[in-house]
Formats: sequence, structure tokens, C-alpha cells
Amino acid sequence: MRLTFSGFVLTVLRRCFMKMRVLGLLCMASVVFVSCDKEGMDNTLKPYVDFSYSPEEIRVGDEVLFKASAEPGSSEIVSWNWDFGQGSSSQGKDVSFVYGEAGNYKVILTAVDILGVSVEESNDITVLEEEGSFSAEIAWSFNNGTDVTNVNDGSSAPAIGDDGTVYYLEGFAGALSTMVAVVDQNTSGQKKWEYGFGANARNAPSIGPDGSIYTSAWLGDAVFKFNKENGNVLWQQTTGSGISNSTTAISSNGDVYVGTRSQGVYGWSSDGTLLWHHESADGSKTPFYSSPVLGKDESTLYILMTATAGEVWAFDAMDGSPKWNEPVAVIGSLGSSLSIDGDGTVYVTTDNGVIAITDNGSDGAVKWFAELEGAGNSGIVIGPEGDLYTGASSGLVSLNPMDGSLAWTYPTSVKESVPAVDINGNIYIGSVDGKFHIVDPLGEALKIFELGDNTVNSPTIADDGSIYVEAVKNFQVILYKILVEDSGPADSPWPMKGQNRMNTGRAL
Repeated sequence: MRLTFSGFVLTVLRRCFMKMRVLGLLCMASVVFVSCDKEGMDNTLKPYVDFSYSPEEIRVGDEVLFKASAEPGSSEIVSWNWDFGQGSSSQGKDVSFVYGEAGNYKVILTAVDILGVSVEESNDITVLEEEGSFSAEIAWSFNNGTDVTNVNDGSSAPAIGDDGTVYYLEGFAGALSTMVAVVDQNTSGQKKWEYGFGANARNAPSIGPDGSIYTSAWLGDAVFKFNKENGNVLWQQTTGSGISNSTTAISSNGDVYVGTRSQGVYGWSSDGTLLWHHESADGSKTPFYSSPVLGKDESTLYILMTATAGEVWAFDAMDGSPKWNEPVAVIGSLGSSLSIDGDGTVYVTTDNGVIAITDNGSDGAVKWFAELEGAGNSGIVIGPEGDLYTGASSGLVSLNPMDGSLAWTYPTSVKESVPAVDINGNIYIGSVDGKFHIVDPLGEALKIFELGDNTVNSPTIADDGSIYVEAVKNFQVILYKILVEDSGPADSPWPMKGQNRMNTGRAL
């Protein structure tokens, strides 16, 4: 059957189709509009917040003010919730809180926006004990202005002469690496002289019995002896291999010992005459990166060889003949600073733990091994009561000298700092975030200084209790003097890197 339509019917049908078409386009546009709006909302309407607190140094009993803020581009925040890290909480954009106990706390701010979306922002804070008899303050800082490409290593620490002159390194500046002598003028530091090595100097200066200064260069493959008055080179002895983290040990008569990256261990007399040189019998490369130490009678030199699994070596200090070598489980440990206890126990830090070794004369034996991550560029120091301290990835760590068991951990992050201990048992150490920590014998913070924005190196304690320490800030090494009342080096076998303010690495 054939259908036919009149003109009127056709007109009606055309109008109906036109209306349906328009409605369809409107529906599609509406869908697209809603979709775009939701997509835009996901990208821009999110909560972004931050918060600050004051005072910067917080002590038990202080009122701490916490102030929150919405960041530019944030959605509208309708609620602010605070967790102060010890079970207490509060609500509001700006709040206050008083901590009743010293410690480290994580403060968490949770913000919720108008759409119910939440976000968290957190900060770690340290609460110190109430202000008491302990007092410390920065006396001065000195910046020689040399740009460094990296931080100094953990083996870096200032050395202090008998006249109070402070010697330190801008050691990781390539051809611009420099040793600087600074005169302490009580309220300021004044440059006395400087010497440019032309290569990295990744260790620390040490001072001989006549006041001469010793240090070594990495790519310069040499040990230098300097005149303390003007920085003139008195002699320079080539090793044939770069000297990296090994700080020279110096005997009471001025003999000098150092380890190299691939050519063994050297000994020289104070006039630069070669006393001995030890390398492996088969001629293979023998890396002795660590800082050597001399025993109490100065007849034995101890040093860590870092090849394969690692070995602690004992050499006759007079002629360099090996006395014994003891295999140890070593990972990393390029910057380890060895130390010696009163009973002759030798301590070695590695990237996987701390090793105590007994010298039996004809051989060495591992006394104990304490598993501890990231101690390789630090070193053991000894408190007035015999407790052991070292830096590690987990922070400042206290160990029992009898068996290496853990006494306590002060949480921070230490990579390039050997601690130092004063006569009161307080411990000083730098962390990788530019902070310098003073911690009491129980592991509680006494004071924290903001010295830089990167690594703070190993502190040295002067006879009067003043602390000298290097910090990296804006890729420059800054020397600080910190005054501490009623203090001085601990009366212990090894209170700081190198044993003493002259950094001789010699047991007393």
C-alpha cells in the first residue's frame, strides 16, 4: 500500500523533527557542560594548606602558637583539626598548646573543604627540657665565601692550635678547595691565611707537636705540612694515590700516618722523610680510606681496609710491618673515624654496624658487633662514664661498651658527623638538615641550633668548652663558635673525633 501526505501534514512533521533535533543538541551540550564543570572542579577545587608555629625553640611549659593557612588555589576550608603528637588534639584555624614533656613530636593538621575533601599537613618538632643551668649560644660565625659542590665528609672537623687559631677546610670545592686559618677574637673570627689545594680535600686538618698543620688532598695525591703562622707549605709528599677521607694521625714526636684510596698506608717523619709504606704483597690495590689511630704507647697504628669484606689492620708504627689483620663485616665505611678505649679496644663504624676489636698482641679478635645502619661516616666517641656514642641513619645512638647493646637513640638523621662529649656527659652532633644538636646523657635534647641547610659536620671541643663546628649553607662552608658554660672535653679515652682538639688520632 502506498502512503501519501498532504502539504499540511508534511509541514507538521518537519517542525517536529526540527524540535527534536534542537532538543538533542541541547541535551548533548548540557552533558558536555556538566562534564567539563566536574573535570575543572577536580583539577582546581582541592584543599591546599600549610601551618607555622612559634617559638622556633620550644621548651616544656612554653605556649606554642600554631597558625594554619590555605594556600593560593585552594578550595574553601571549613574545618581545621590538630593532632599534637602525644594524644591531645584541638580544632580551629589558629590554636595554642603547651607540652608537658620533652621529646620529638609529629604535629598533624587535617583540613576539610566545603565539598568534604580532606588533606593532611605535618611537621616534626622537638620540645626541650625547661630552661635550667645549661646555657649555650652562638658567639660568631665565619664564612670565607668559597662555593662548594658538595658537603664536606664526616671526617671533616676543625683543629684548634695552642694559641686558639682554628683551622678548617672548604674541602669539596674542586680546584677551589681551601684550608682556612681563623683567629678567634672572642666575638668574631678573623682570617689569618688560606691555602688553595687545587683539588678536593676530603678529610680534616691535624696539628703536630710543633704547631705545624697537616692535611692531604684527594686528586693532588699528597700530604701537606704547613707553617702555622703564614700557611706556607713546609713539605709535600706524594702518595701515588688520592687521599680521600683519611685524616692524618700524628705521634708525640711528629711522625705522620695516613691511608690512601689504592696505594696502602704511609708513614713519614716530621721532616718529610718516608718511614715506611705498606701495600698488598701481590701488588693489588689496597684501599685504606679511613682515619688511622695510634695506640696509647704509640707502637701500633690501627686502620680499616675497605676492600672486599673489610679488615682492620694493626701495623708496627716504627717500620710498618703488619702485626695482624682481622676480617670484619663491612659495607661502605669510606669515612670511618676509628677510636680506642682505655683498655685498648678499637672501635670501627661501618654502614651496617659498629665493631669492637680486642688487640691480643699477636692477633686481633672481634669482641662484639652491633648492627646499626648508616654509621660508616661517623665514629665512636666515649663519655665520662664509659658510654659509647656514634651517629647513624636513625640519629645519635648510645651503646653499652661491654656488649654493644643499644642504650638509647636520639632521633634525627646523621650522615657526616662524629659526635663530641663534654665533661658533663652532654653530646654534640650535627644532622643532615642543617641542625646542631646538644643532647644530655639520657638522650634528651638540651638545645638545637639552626646552622645551615645541609650537613653539619663533626664538632671540636676546646679546652674552655667552646664548640667549633662547620655547617653547609647555600653551598658554602661556615665555621661557627658556640659558647657553652662550665664545660670542656670529657675526661674519657676518646671524647671527640681525633681524640683531642688538635685531631692527632692518638690515644692518651
